[in-house]
Amino acid sequence: MVGIVLGVSMTPTKVRMVLVEGESADGVTVDEDDFDVDTHRTAVPNTAPNEVVSAILGTREGAADGGYQLLSTGVTWTDHVEAAMLRDALISHKVENVMLVSAFMAAAALTQAVGDTTNYARTALLFVEPYSATLAVVDTADGSVSEVRRRTLADDEDQAVAELVDMASSADALEAHPEGLVLVGSGVDIPLIKPVLEAATSLELSVPDEPEMALARGAALASANAPLFASSTAALAYALDPGTGEVDPLLLAGQHPGLLPAYQPEYRSHIEALAADADKGKTNVAYSAVSDEDADAKTLIALDERARRRKSLLLVSSSLAVIFIAAVVALEIALAISIRPTVALRPSPNQNIVAP
Repeated sequence: MVGIVLGVSMTPTKVRMVLVEGESADGVTVDEDDFDVDTHRTAVPNTAPNEVVSAILGTREGAADGGYQLLSTGVTWTDHVEAAMLRDALISHKVENVMLVSAFMAAAALTQAVGDTTNYARTALLFVEPYSATLAVVDTADGSVSEVRRRTLADDEDQAVAELVDMASSADALEAHPEGLVLVGSGVDIPLIKPVLEAATSLELSVPDEPEMALARGAALASANAPLFASSTAALAYALDPGTGEVDPLLLAGQHPGLLPAYQPEYRSHIEALAADADKGKTNVAYSAVSDEDADAKTLIALDERARRRKSLLLVSSSLAVIFIAAVVALEIALAISIRPTVALRPSPNQNIVAP
């Protein structure tokens, strides 16, 4: 039976999935899929987590029917509250071997894979979101993250791109002396800004072949190498980010400017429990820790139509290896470009922030 790893990128409006061969998620792409999340939501933001659980169950069933073994699943997220609700749903429905990883750490896992492919000892990562960017160095040997520099981007498009150019141009001066630079984005147009950043750095710039699927692929890599990433120095990268699998209860409770307050009554009790565990020195690990003896327990979640469709599409084999080095584009482009999709609005105090 061939082992495969599932990577999922979850946002409030879109879910992307990729299946990769190999226990380390370093093989060929078996299948890809994406679907829109129902945006007609109730007061409790649980639509995306429920659909992700349904998709994971459908994929697992389809893999078994096709002679594959789903070894692990990684899910990357942008919304702290939905990440916690997904964690609860996974435990509730006895779904094991699922690791929740922040978008930044998924990008770091992807960067490590690029470093391994190109034989770089250390690779710089420029992770770009609609209103922030992070420059860091990823060690290829152990996946550790160092020299993290995060910057809030200006509202003005021209100025924001100029700030990204400044960050890219400084990558070769980092103390770790990275040998290349990987550009990964979430909610931004990476192919559009690549030529500008490529011209700004002396390092070879690499971007994923399919930028929109990059974080799903990174999530698969992180989950397949979970012990490695759990022991990395990712905590240095984000004191406020549960990127190594640990969830900060204060973030989930909305105790950080810009986060959605924990106003849902049924969710407050769980937030308080997380905070109590943190006070006792217990870590809040964002993956299912259900014991094996419960693995066969009956699940109550039904497969929706998307999951059934995914089961039929899942095992269309592909012999195309995933290569993350894009061809060099010789193109001059003005700074006045729109890197943010129109839907990437800056969050208001009553909305969830997009976090790495």
